[in-house]
Amino acid sequence: MQRDFLLQLRKVDQLMLSQVACSVNPIAYVEQIIGSIGELFPSNIKVCVLTCDQELTQWRVINYQDWPSLGDALGNVSRVPQSLATFVASPSRAFARESNVATRADWERWQECLSDYSIDSCDLVSIQDGQKNWFTFCLFSPKFASETEQRMHYWALEQVLHSLPSWVKSMVIRCQTDATLQQHTNAVTGLLQPHSFAKALDMMLRDARRYFQRLAFVSVLVNEEAEEDELKLLSDILRDTLRDNDLLANVSDHEFVMAMRISQLDDGPVVAQKVQSALLKADPNQVSVLSGGVKIGVALYPEQANHDKLYFASVAAANAVTESVGFRLEYYGKFVKDLDEAYGD
Repeated sequence: MQRDFLLQLRKVDQLMLSQVACSVNPIAYVEQIIGSIGELFPSNIKVCVLTCDQELTQWRVINYQDWPSLGDALGNVSRVPQSLATFVASPSRAFARESNVATRADWERWQECLSDYSIDSCDLVSIQDGQKNWFTFCLFSPKFASETEQRMHYWALEQVLHSLPSWVKSMVIRCQTDATLQQHTNAVTGLLQPHSFAKALDMMLRDARRYFQRLAFVSVLVNEEAEEDELKLLSDILRDTLRDNDLLANVSDHEFVMAMRISQLDDGPVVAQKVQSALLKADPNQVSVLSGGVKIGVALYPEQANHDKLYFASVAAANAVTESVGFRLEYYGKFVKDLDEAYGD
């Protein structure tokens, strides 16, 4: 059994290396790790991955769809167990195990989630990224009927815990290398590369704070990866919706991000409708990927405070779209079609 498990773990190593080689988006990469751990432990482990800043003040669950009652609609968690926070704040400790979490006072606010899965213990490993933020993997295990089953489970879990830092650090190094090697613009589309977009957005956010401006951060998702010609046409269509001082980048072959200055919150739906109308005017024979559906998500600043929060909020809003072609606004954790709907609640 141990040999078979190690063979499966080596296959996960190969999968994660292939993802790193393809420069997969960090969030998609972490989701792949979560899925792979679930396949290694198909019936007796529950994974929760948290991110937090260097000061340990802002916490978010990456796989928030798996833990809907743990935080808000975007996965933001207002409070984490003290023992978990203490572990992350002590980088000299490589791993930690919290036992009897179902009865621990500092895990009390998580009890509703934990009781749904009959969880007994939690193994922790935390890794810092290139910006000194933390990825913390919480691997929750149930009680076991026999000592033999428990011993085998924790042996296998230990192998995964020792592999996790290597998987995450490989992703971090690849992201840093990509940022160094990439030019400012994409050779096919002529749009900003993601790291250049992020730097330019940081400047826009600083100006917004200084001059009390507002921004609409837009994510445009198509269901299929576009061919090179289609990607160029999509880029041209979206570029035509912008003004000279707004930003546009393609994160992948089926995802674009835009940052646009607006004068008031009511301009958010106007921005989304403008993008939607431009895409609907495209010739489906030239851009066939549009026939598979388009999801547009809009996050508004200063309601969202930084690049990561704006991106997470806009993608979550786009994923809330149920129509073939449509948009949603993220407004204080709710996904609405217009602000009247938000105010009406």
